Amino acid sequence: MAKLNHIEIMREETVSNYRFKPNRSAPRPPVRDKEQHGQKLQVELLQSLDSLKSNRRDIGIQSEKLLVLELISDAMSPEVLEDMLRKFDLYLVEETDIPNTNNSKLVIQFENITALNLFSKERELWQCDSHEEGVLTYAKRRDFFNCIEAIRTVSRNDRVGIRLKKYLNDSSLIPDGLFIVNIDVWFNGELSTVTEVEGQIKRALGTGGSNLVGDLFSIPSLLLGRAMVNEYTLNALLDLDIVALVELPFSAVSTEPYELYKWDFEPIIQNELDDNAPLATVLDSGVFAGNPLLENVVVAEEMFDTTENTTSDLNGHGTGVAGIIVYGDLDKCLQNRVFKPLVRICNGKIMHNENLELLGNSPCFPSNVRPEQIVKEAIEYFYKEYGCRVFNLSAGDGEHIYTGGRQFAWAEMLDQLSKQLDIVIVVSAGNVSSPQINNFTSRDELMEKCRDQLFYPEHRLIDPATSALSVTVGSITRFDEPEITPNRASRLSVGRKDYLSVFTRIGKGVNRAIKPEFVDYGGNYAIHQISRDDTRWLKTDFKLIEPTLHNGNDKIFKGYCGTSFSAPHVTHIAARIERALEEQMKEIPSANLIRAMLANSAKCSKDMTEWAEKSKDALYIGKANPKQERRLRMMGFGRVDDSLLYSNNNCVTLFAEDKLELRSFHLYKIPVPKEFLNVKADKTIAISLAYNPITRMSRKDYLTNNLWFEVFRKIDEDTLLQYKAKKYAGADSDDDLSNLPDKNKADFSPGYTELVKGTLQQRIWQKGSRGGTDLLPDEKDGAAYIYVLVTGKERFKYAEQELPQEYALAISFSYTGEDDIKLYNNLKNNVKMRERRTQQQERVRTKIK
Repeated sequence: MAKLNHIEIMREETVSNYRFKPNRSAPRPPVRDKEQHGQKLQVELLQSLDSLKSNRRDIGIQSEKLLVLELISDAMSPEVLEDMLRKFDLYLVEETDIPNTNNSKLVIQFENITALNLFSKERELWQCDSHEEGVLTYAKRRDFFNCIEAIRTVSRNDRVGIRLKKYLNDSSLIPDGLFIVNIDVWFNGELSTVTEVEGQIKRALGTGGSNLVGDLFSIPSLLLGRAMVNEYTLNALLDLDIVALVELPFSAVSTEPYELYKWDFEPIIQNELDDNAPLATVLDSGVFAGNPLLENVVVAEEMFDTTENTTSDLNGHGTGVAGIIVYGDLDKCLQNRVFKPLVRICNGKIMHNENLELLGNSPCFPSNVRPEQIVKEAIEYFYKEYGCRVFNLSAGDGEHIYTGGRQFAWAEMLDQLSKQLDIVIVVSAGNVSSPQINNFTSRDELMEKCRDQLFYPEHRLIDPATSALSVTVGSITRFDEPEITPNRASRLSVGRKDYLSVFTRIGKGVNRAIKPEFVDYGGNYAIHQISRDDTRWLKTDFKLIEPTLHNGNDKIFKGYCGTSFSAPHVTHIAARIERALEEQMKEIPSANLIRAMLANSAKCSKDMTEWAEKSKDALYIGKANPKQERRLRMMGFGRVDDSLLYSNNNCVTLFAEDKLELRSFHLYKIPVPKEFLNVKADKTIAISLAYNPITRMSRKDYLTNNLWFEVFRKIDEDTLLQYKAKKYAGADSDDDLSNLPDKNKADFSPGYTELVKGTLQQRIWQKGSRGGTDLLPDEKDGAAYIYVLVTGKERFKYAEQELPQEYALAISFSYTGEDDIKLYNNLKNNVKMRERRTQQQERVRTKIK
């Protein structure tokens, strides 16, 4: 099939501001008795300050800098909050909702005691109803202090991590002597304060052997580090106000390896890669470059975990991940024994092997450094030294499960790197190593229960799979028939082909964003009976595990189960998309464009969709039956493939990269050839949007802004622009896209309101061989068009708000069958096209309509 360049398009030139509907349900400050409530706040402030000073003095800290307090807010608007932060020169280190209330918790860092006294002075003016002009005006002072319900120190319990809590509840578990803990420290983003913070931590740890293990390293909202502590210094950290969290190092990555093929298997290797071939970095336990299928594909190797003093993989996990990144679908290669590598790799060793008996052959991070730090160091190294822009991270913290609320520190660090370096990071969703086994009376009931239990809390995403700018991947099953084992107990597979793996984790992500975005093959479990009343998981069935490469000389292949081996399938495609786009554009594509292309290639088969939408969420308490919501939560946008590397006769992709001023919109006019609508074949139009907003873990909204898009039909652009201009002038009270008449909207699913919280969005128009008339124009000889309107707005105020938001848009037309409808030429000849000559010059050519 012909290999054609994708078509880069331009938006329409006319852009009008878009007025958003005011939030009429915005909270109103309560009316309070100033004298009574003012005295209450005064007492709480003095008690909190005394507590801070006392705790610091007890652990040897005399500093009156960087004081942290917690404000309980009742109905504080974003405007009042931003005014408070600016006028008092405060830093908001965390903003979260308090469950089962209408209140928010604001953790505030005062620069020093002077700033806190200034705050107290304003409270005093409010209490006596003074009109004196202070830091705040009378009206702003009224609005601000009316919103404060209470002032207190941050609770010690809030600082205790999940794993540490188990130890504190059973004192016999606390080790004698010194042991390592992770520490997260509130950070105002000012690098000049890091030395002061480190000094406070070191003074809290004292001189008795407890100490910081290495320097603290910064992400936008926290300083992350590790400390050697004993029971006494652990309690000192838990009582220190600037500490956000103290936690035990997380448990190891879970893998269940199993050798899949015989030692004498002889593959046919056809390595045609050159120096311009796609490139991706494996961040894992190392890579065994001696495997014959990895010869001449490893570009660089570097140790960041030096425990084993080798870049080679002594565990197997990293080599298994690498094999899939290099070859993609190894099962297809196995069918004819021909193995053709398609992606080169960099080997970033960030983990090492550990005691097999204790940890089940799981790779571990080194004990003297935080995982966040070693991952950041590895990414920055391979980006700088080798220009790598696609990274695979098949690791996570299985005990830090996302239950809503604040983003994880590791995830935020990945988001920071993704935006700063303009890179694509692919992350595994995480595994539940031993899911519940429910009673069942049939194979179908077994599979249904395995599917439905994915909605249980233990199957939610883990850190860092909630990363908003990374790509997260869950697992589906490739094989569904277990091995036949004579003279042994029979085995039952718990999923058919393309069903969700019973061990995978599902979303949603932060702010209920679609996460994971994709699924891919990661293996399947079986169950078997040790005895009649003892049913157990079998995780290494010969016929159900996902094939990849072995890290030894005796055999070439191994099989695994886990989302660790789903993620590299997507990494493989991402690396190939990056290089294909660069070849076509003669420029390096943005990470937004790579992600948009990934999303546009993703599909759920009819069976996948039906199976997911038949699921039952036992925890859902609403009255509706949100089938689509359950499917998106489980499978995201589906499984990616390499269909969008280039356009061809049956599949043509248009794309755009641009920057949007918030509260404005961009409009794209896209022709829909009548031949495409009339062809007797299944046909699809997929549209994907990717953008990379600034993220702030300190804010409950996390993303500083949102973008989204709507698709219109049977409407000319003049009418649409007039409609929006009318709104801009305030002549129409309906300021939301959803209020445009339904007859003007194209039938793209899901609706934009389902996707608006995510940085990667996909919507699809899909019809059978007789469908497509809904996009035909009313006039017999008229041309058919769809109009894609991209718009967005800020979620909260931030320093860089005036900068436009970068985004990428991908629009793919595809159909089945062998009819040649000249789709590529029909689109190219009728679209507003951008042609790149150099990075400095571009020429716009508008085709005759």
